[in-house]
Amino acid sequence: MTLLARWRQLLGIRAEEGRTVGLFFLHNFLLGIGTILVYVSANVILLENNPERNLPLAYVAAAAAMIGAGKVYAHFEHHLGLQRVAVRVLLATLALTGVLAALVVWGHSVAAAVAIMTGYRVIYLLTNLEFWGVSAVVFDVRQGRRLFGVISSGDMPAKALGAVLAILIHHHSELLWLLLTAFGAYLGALLVLQATGRGHAVEVREAARAARQQAVAPALQRWFGSSRLVLTMCLSMLAIAAVTTGIEYSFFVNVKHKFHDQATVMRYVGSVLVVTYLLALGFKLLLSRAATDQVGVRRMLVALPGVMAAGMLLAGSLWYVQADEETLLLYFCGLFLTLEVLRRALFDPLFLTLFQPLSPPERLQAHTLAKGVYEPLGLGLAGLLLLVLHLQPDLSAWAPFAWMSLFVLVAWYFLHRTHAHYLAELQHALSRRFSSSSDTASSLRWADTVDAGGSAYPDFDPAAFDSSSFAPAEPGQLIEALRDKATRPAATQALLQRGPAAVPALASALDSPDADDALVRRVALLCGRLPLPGSRQALVALAWQPNLFRRETALRALRSFAPDAADAPVFEALVQEELELARHLLTGLTELDPAAPLARSLEYELTRVQQRLFGLLLQLYPPQLIADAQRGVAQAARERQANALEILDNLIPQPVYQALQALLEVAPAAARLRTFERLLSYDEPLADVVPTVVRRGEAAFTDWTIAQALGQWEPTAALADAAALLARLGSPSPLVREAAEALARRLQQQAPALYQQLQAHQPTLDSVLMSHSAPESRISAAERVALLKHTALFAATPENVLSSIVPIMKEVSFPAGEQIFAKGDLGTSLFIVHEGEVGIFSGPQQLATFGPGDFFGELALLDAEPRSASAVTQVPVTAFRLDQDDFYDVMEERPEVLRNILRVLCQRLRRQNEKSVVR
Repeated sequence: MTLLARWRQLLGIRAEEGRTVGLFFLHNFLLGIGTILVYVSANVILLENNPERNLPLAYVAAAAAMIGAGKVYAHFEHHLGLQRVAVRVLLATLALTGVLAALVVWGHSVAAAVAIMTGYRVIYLLTNLEFWGVSAVVFDVRQGRRLFGVISSGDMPAKALGAVLAILIHHHSELLWLLLTAFGAYLGALLVLQATGRGHAVEVREAARAARQQAVAPALQRWFGSSRLVLTMCLSMLAIAAVTTGIEYSFFVNVKHKFHDQATVMRYVGSVLVVTYLLALGFKLLLSRAATDQVGVRRMLVALPGVMAAGMLLAGSLWYVQADEETLLLYFCGLFLTLEVLRRALFDPLFLTLFQPLSPPERLQAHTLAKGVYEPLGLGLAGLLLLVLHLQPDLSAWAPFAWMSLFVLVAWYFLHRTHAHYLAELQHALSRRFSSSSDTASSLRWADTVDAGGSAYPDFDPAAFDSSSFAPAEPGQLIEALRDKATRPAATQALLQRGPAAVPALASALDSPDADDALVRRVALLCGRLPLPGSRQALVALAWQPNLFRRETALRALRSFAPDAADAPVFEALVQEELELARHLLTGLTELDPAAPLARSLEYELTRVQQRLFGLLLQLYPPQLIADAQRGVAQAARERQANALEILDNLIPQPVYQALQALLEVAPAAARLRTFERLLSYDEPLADVVPTVVRRGEAAFTDWTIAQALGQWEPTAALADAAALLARLGSPSPLVREAAEALARRLQQQAPALYQQLQAHQPTLDSVLMSHSAPESRISAAERVALLKHTALFAATPENVLSSIVPIMKEVSFPAGEQIFAKGDLGTSLFIVHEGEVGIFSGPQQLATFGPGDFFGELALLDAEPRSASAVTQVPVTAFRLDQDDFYDVMEERPEVLRNILRVLCQRLRRQNEKSVVR
């Protein structure tokens, strides 16, 4: 790893983000140089004469000017667009710097000093709005968490440099050179901004979202918008600005009281600023992201007011004991330094990140509102209070601590409430535009397309089935009736009507080792429709079983139930079990070529682990938030994924979140494995993944993964291996049976001694193998999967899912010239051509010709409407037929199949629409 790569890894910068982060860092560095030089110029003048009066006057004047500038900025940001406004801000800053230079040369009054400080504050505001406005559009919420501390640290070395200059510059005549340097820095920042605009789309795109369920009161929306997050953040910014202004004032005034000589004052202030900015630089680069990740957003929000509160308590005790002047100076110096480091290194980046879940226009409006109105308002309120206290000397000893303590309480109150509003905004960003909250929970059920009663069948009418015919039947008989499609709907209705009386039989069926997976799935979904404690406990027990497919079924059905704290230990243990399995799979992936079929299969197994983890989290944390996050991480839009991850980061324990994030990342297996190695520890080394897959078999893995593992397995003479081989030879999956048979015959030919040892452990091995000697079909199960994969309808579907279609593929043959179906026939089947050609006709006109790998009649899988054309073989044809009823059963088990079909059909419809438009 190169030094640059190590540096990026330390700072949390990804390779593709390097240039962008560099541009923003340089841009902020140049802005920082310009701003701090103006700041030094203003303070040199203000601290010369009566700072107790001049500083509050400057605060009030600056607040009024900043509010006005913020309003102007917001107007032009809305009408001109962010890119154009950012350029004009820097041009205005250049002009304002020129005006300040003229004031330095020709103005020596207090009014000029106040005007210079006001100009500094306006410049600081405008450059801040410009920089963070562009950043908020370019980066999403997760990038903001990682990178805002890095890109905002660019101004720290610049400000440290400015503080050094403050030590060296003491006279008006020397300040002009500082302002000219600032002018050059702003010009450089303008050039960097233009380079950033060439590489990124700096534009605000409106995204349609649902109306907020909990919005700000209508009377307050004029001042804060509709988001409660903006309300609490703006009011907390007002309070924090007031407190920090009061502390800055106390620091400067105590320095002036201690050191009457102007040069000594500037050396002391400059030294404190150098230390402050260098510490803030180190914290921002190295600790900002790590602190937020480890401590969490909720605690980080209240850290700054917590430190402020401690500072006020200590200040009160110093006032009570009547501390001397030197002690007060050291106290205010330490408090000023601490709060500046915390504010700039930790709070400011976090504050900006909190606005990222808002839509881009709201995001920029909120940032302008907080920084351009409410923060200056806090500055102005502090200035007024300080000015009043200057006119009332009797109150100046203790009153500042009183009003600052009050503002600290206000800041703590609103920041304490901010975290809940932040999560609500994240959820709002992920919510569907046209859905109610009740719809959202049900929208993520894994197999609601087809329920236990067959209600998803297009021809099913519950009224057509008389469940009273099952009234005398025992619940066990009704459960057996679920196996038959003809009796399943009526049996389902009868069991639901039995309610609590049916639960013991349903629980017994779920616990039965003889029940097949299809029956277990239907019984579990029935339990999910019975909101009873007994049905929930039956599902929890099913989730605890080692069969992972049944666990998935249980978690799907449990989505109908609210989380129960009594079951939390069970689900927490299952989370750890799933994480251990994920680590095992990642370990196996590091030993394989990423393009190998087994590697792709293991990646699919990891996606199953992700789905089960989300199902478990739904039983441990607020289901609505987890459901929104699960839907968000599956979205292609980067910002929606980032918001989903941010919800999880603020909701679930950090080790679980980091492991889940590693599973969701598109990164090499070795990098993801390192995360798991750091989070999980084991007493015993993990076994190789290939033997593990073969031994656990269909209880844990899909048949395609097992077949790929059997192709690479090198069994030993151990009893466990013999039992695993025999079990795979008796598998209900034709794909697994074929792979196991191929392995056994290879051992017979290439390792007869080993085969004899395995047979000694399992004497029936030969007879089982002999029963497979006659092929079930001339086209193997693996070939059928390959055919499906090369079909456009299933090309995007993983082989692990396609293997579930193999058992329902009916091989059919037609001679040349035979009609497969006629126009007007009721369509109930899809056909996939394996060999030969099929013509599609509408009367005498031939519409299309399909060859090997092509499919036709696909709409019949979704509806039973008359065929729109006839299909006739051109030459002898071998094809596979997929019947609608069988396909519904597959969709019940694997909803991914339906999603992929709908995607292909939508693409076809879109292309047809485009052709129609062209014509």
